[in-house]
Amino acid sequence: MNNLNVIEFHRTRDFSRKLNATFEFIKQNFKPLGKSIVLIAGPPILIASLILGSFMNDFNVFTGSAALGQSQVLETYFTSVTFWLEIALMIIFYTLSSVMNIATINNYLLLYGERRTNNIAVAEVWIRVRATFWMYFRSMFLFMFLLVIAYVVLLIPMFVLVAVSPFLMIIGVFFVFGALIYLLVGASLTFIIRAYERNGFFEAVGRSFKLVKDKWWSTFGLVTILYFIMLVTSYIFIMPWYFVAAASAIHNVSANTFQEPSSSYQLITVVVFTLYYLVQMVLAALPMIGIAFQYFNLLELKEAKGLISQIETIGKTSPSAPAQEEHY
Repeated sequence: MNNLNVIEFHRTRDFSRKLNATFEFIKQNFKPLGKSIVLIAGPPILIASLILGSFMNDFNVFTGSAALGQSQVLETYFTSVTFWLEIALMIIFYTLSSVMNIATINNYLLLYGERRTNNIAVAEVWIRVRATFWMYFRSMFLFMFLLVIAYVVLLIPMFVLVAVSPFLMIIGVFFVFGALIYLLVGASLTFIIRAYERNGFFEAVGRSFKLVKDKWWSTFGLVTILYFIMLVTSYIFIMPWYFVAAASAIHNVSANTFQEPSSSYQLITVVVFTLYYLVQMVLAALPMIGIAFQYFNLLELKEAKGLISQIETIGKTSPSAPAQEEHY
């Protein structure tokens, strides 16, 4: 794009400026970034969506049969090899697509910052995604593993509260939920730190908590708003399926025997879920880019990396005016 107003990463920004920078980045890079996401992370999500379409079809058939009193059919389905194979394949391909999506977005961000242009080809992004895939895969696996460990540990005080009094269970639930939110926000910079600083996983997690310290609410607000926008917008694309499913259920409500979903219904299921997850992957760029701007913002606030770089280049380029301190 000609006359591109390149967005500087190393800047302190208040809350509204981080949001503006995020949407401006999306506006500048929507086509090349979206194309990279669809072509790189799209194939595994397409496969996962096809499996999901088959799963939803089988699930509707067997739950419909169970609704007519044939409960043994549903029990047989839940213990069948097909059911667990579909679950396993969906987990594998959704995990694969998530890893590739994170790798695509972060590598695109780095290319934009290095080359200071949005004229970035998919092939360039793909080269970097291949080189960093296993790093992101290990990070995703370890991140989820730590999350499960944290959840199990947090359940202990909840069980203690329940043992004291069943009425304390509500407090325990809020405690577990709040603690998980705190940990997730504290570790939210992990992937961009790994991408930009190339730290080890545990070092990146620790650094994320260090940077977010004293700016937790700012990070929480930014991440919450952007994820909310992502989820609500992507949900619009799955609503047609609910209308079709409701119409199909009404059509069969008076039947004595459950009718297997038609081929058109199965096709709609596959198309809608494929579109839904593709859109959600593209929109996932919103919170991830917002997190990146928060990372660079905190980097400047606490370590002034950009300012130090400018001082080192005095005499070569004109230093920028100091940015406004964040008050959020």
